[in-house]
Amino acid sequence: MTIRPLSASLQKKANEELNENSKRVESDITALRSWLTKQPHLHLVQPSDQWLIAFLRGSKFSIERSKEKLDMFYTLKTLVPEFFSNRDPLDTRIQEILKLGVFLPLRNCEAEDSFRTSIIRIGVFNPSQYHLTDLIKVSFMVTEILMLEDDNFTVAGEQVIIDMKDVGVGILSQWTPALAKKAIACFEKALPVRVRGNHILNTPSGFETAFTILKAFLGEKLKKRIQVHNQNYEAMYKSISKTVLPKEYGGNDGSVQELTDHWKAKVESYRDWFLREEKVVSDESKRPGKPKTSSELFGVEGSFRKLEVD
Repeated sequence: MTIRPLSASLQKKANEELNENSKRVESDITALRSWLTKQPHLHLVQPSDQWLIAFLRGSKFSIERSKEKLDMFYTLKTLVPEFFSNRDPLDTRIQEILKLGVFLPLRNCEAEDSFRTSIIRIGVFNPSQYHLTDLIKVSFMVTEILMLEDDNFTVAGEQVIIDMKDVGVGILSQWTPALAKKAIACFEKALPVRVRGNHILNTPSGFETAFTILKAFLGEKLKKRIQVHNQNYEAMYKSISKTVLPKEYGGNDGSVQELTDHWKAKVESYRDWFLREEKVVSDESKRPGKPKTSSELFGVEGSFRKLEVD
């Protein structure tokens, strides 16, 4: 078993909050791997131990829930190609998004066992050149790297700063119910992400309409974890320390440009991995029983369950 060891404080948090048991981890991973080999529609899936433990931690070590997330992850890679295909980091379009610094996990955490904080800068791209699907695609690419590399992210979870400075009608009009359903499906049913809080800054005119679309698909627990601060950064500092924030957000840990350069290089370093994983999807023609379809998951208005979080 090749799993990166946790720090003592993170291991304690994993044990207490995620039901992780070091004596059982190897058998849990073996159980998932054995299950995968018996799924004909997932015959291409041969994940690393580190990848599998991310799903176990994101499912609080429920084997059945981990299976469901794994199945849905590779299913959505098939059914939502706008998020999961054409992910060569050297592709011109992806290069442009990376240079903009749209999704930026911060370099440091407040404490050894603290959550990871990420900044989403929606307003930095031109909606006449790019679409929100481009932002989501690159954000998922970075998230997958966090799943493989970042123990704070997989154990303690993530707080997200959503900066809406310079967001105009062109961007807001792209946030449709159909896109919201697909994006939330990935977070709810596929990615093993523990969102601990969302902090929305610099909201523009028209924000309420887009926010209403989002809230329509969220459960009550996650709604309570969304805080709208606008320009009141002091309120945000009650949840996220200045010590981990870049100077543009009132902190003293480097700059947004430094983060942008770091993540551009990091994503590029994973080029071989993304090219290889591009082909690792579900084969719905081989799924036992009824194949999953886009219309089944997204086609009926109001049929998608609200997002619930732990």
